[in-house]
Parts: sequence; C-alpha cells; structure tokens
Amino acid sequence: MLNILRLIEAFIFEQEDPGIKSPVKNLGFISCTNAVHIRHVPFYDPCIILVLAGRKAIFDRGAPIVCDAGCALAVPAPASFDLKNEPDARSGKYRALVIPFKYETLDRLRKAHAIDFDHTERNAPVLRFEHNETLLASIENYLASANDPNIVVHRLMEILLILANQNRRLLSYTMSGESWGQRVRAVLATDLTRAWDIGDVCKRLATTESTLRRNLKKEDTGFRELAAELRLTSALMKLLQTSQPVYQIAYDCGFQSVSRFTSNFHKRFGLPPRDLRVSLTGVAPRPAAVEVVSGDI
Repeated sequence: MLNILRLIEAFIFEQEDPGIKSPVKNLGFISCTNAVHIRHVPFYDPCIILVLAGRKAIFDRGAPIVCDAGCALAVPAPASFDLKNEPDARSGKYRALVIPFKYETLDRLRKAHAIDFDHTERNAPVLRFEHNETLLASIENYLASANDPNIVVHRLMEILLILANQNRRLLSYTMSGESWGQRVRAVLATDLTRAWDIGDVCKRLATTESTLRRNLKKEDTGFRELAAELRLTSALMKLLQTSQPVYQIAYDCGFQSVSRFTSNFHKRFGLPPRDLRVSLTGVAPRPAAVEVVSGDI
C-alpha cells in the first residue's frame, strides 16, 4: 500500500501550490488525525473505498461494516450512510482512497464477461472485501495510468472484475440506474451559487415542471430538498478534501452566511464544520474574517 500512497502524494504535489490541499484528480482521498463520525453521508455514484491506514465503519441498515487497512468496501448509490473513521493507533492517521465509478462501466463489464447475478436484488448492500494483493496491484496500476484516460477505463474495469469475481452481488448495483434526482443534481452542480429555479432546470432537462415534480415525488424527494442536500454534500466534500476556509466553502456552496451554513451542516451531518476540520487536521481553524457571504440559502 506504500506505493499507492506515494502515487497519491505525487498527485497532490502536482498542484500549482503544494501548500494548498486540493482534491486528487477524479478520485477521493480522505485523511484525518482524530476519530470522526459523520451521519447521513449521501453517495450519488457507487464507489470503492480502499482503507490505507486506520479503520472505517459504515453503518448499513443499522449494522456496522468494519474495514481495516488493506481491506476495501463497495458502496451502492444513490444511498446515504453513517460513517466513522478511526486513525491507526500507532501512526495516528486515517487514510482512505475513494474510487467512484458509473453504472455503465459495471454493466459494460458484466456484458463483456457474461457474468450472471441475482437480478431480483434491487436494494444492494455495502460489500466488504478482504485484503487482496491482486486488487492492490490493480489499484496501483490504475493510479499509475491516471494521465491516460483510455487506459484508466480499462484499469477501472479490471478492478471491478476482481471484485465481482469475489462477490457477484457487486453487479446488482447496476439495477439502480440513473434517477431523476441524479439528473437534477447534475444540472445544479454546474453552479451551486446560483439561485436555481425549477423552470431553469426543466429547460436543461427538456421536460415540464409537472413531469419533473411527479418523478421526483416517486423518488421520495423534491426540487428544494435536492438543492439543499447537494449544497451540504458539496460542502462536506470540500471540507474533507481541501484546505479552503470554512467561510469560503460556505460561499462556494451557495449559503448566505457562515452561521446559517454551520447550523444546517450540523443538523445534517451531526457535527459543525469547524469540528470536522479539527478532526481532519488536529488544528482549530481561525475564525472567519467575513461572516456574511452571498447565495440563496
């Protein structure tokens, strides 16, 4: 796993300013120095989480699925889970690599290798995979090929094939498919600071307002709920993967004020954004110099 960490560090130091923490290309790299428990974390795309140091617990249907360093999790989407990250007792660090993938990639894999699975399982669970040197080598090759998009796709399919051969329930993730909520989020994500109107989104999706509202209702959600959750989730990802100040994150995600952002974030995830930042870095952030920011929430 050391080689994987070295590759990730190389991506980080490719940034224009190495002193600024920023996302690792199209992946997710999560690190913390204190235990952190986050409630109701939404997943919009399925993903693979490889724990590199420490321990992760993800609560699926109330039961914890524990993943130690070297093990991996496959997480279905769209879904929401409680998460707990615990640093390693010796190094004092928690590290995890998140590799998102699309349903289309998994379905392409299934068709290419004629892999059968239980088509009746629509509520796919979180899946745990034990330490596997072949999987780790495949992930290392995937990271090493990051600058070649064509090879990256094949490397990703190789990773998914290794996991599917261990547990075919992974293929049941393809049963979810794209939802109307996902389509709406894709539009809203283009500009989180914009005061989106449902009519504007309908034009982008080439549908009517009544059709969109009806389909969102079938998915037990609504336009305003989607917008609010997306802003909070985007803020969570920025807190986890960047070193941006809390007030800047609030602005970028469309909140009117840091206090309003803090209140909504705490209610949604179970802890204030500054407490989460302390858990990640071990250092308390400086108070915001500017309290009021622009936005529509």
